Amino acid sequence: MKWLKKIFGIKSPLAKKQARLKSLQEKGFQAQRNGNLSLAGKYYSEAEFLETEIIEMLESKK
Repeated sequence: MKWLKKIFGIKSPLAKKQARLKSLQEKGFQAQRNGNLSLAGKYYSEAEFLETEIIEMLESKK
C-alpha cells in the first residue's frame, strides 16, 4: 500500500511536516549565507517549533 501512496504523492502528516522542516532549514541557511540574519532567525525559529511538533508526534505514536 505504501508504494501506491508514493505513486500518487500522498503523504502522511508527519512526512509533510518533515518536508516543511527541511525546507525551512534550507531557507534559513540561504538567508544566513546572504547576510539577512533577521530572516534567517525567523526561519530557524519556525523550524525549531516544527521540530518540537514532530518529536511530540513521534513520541505519541510509541
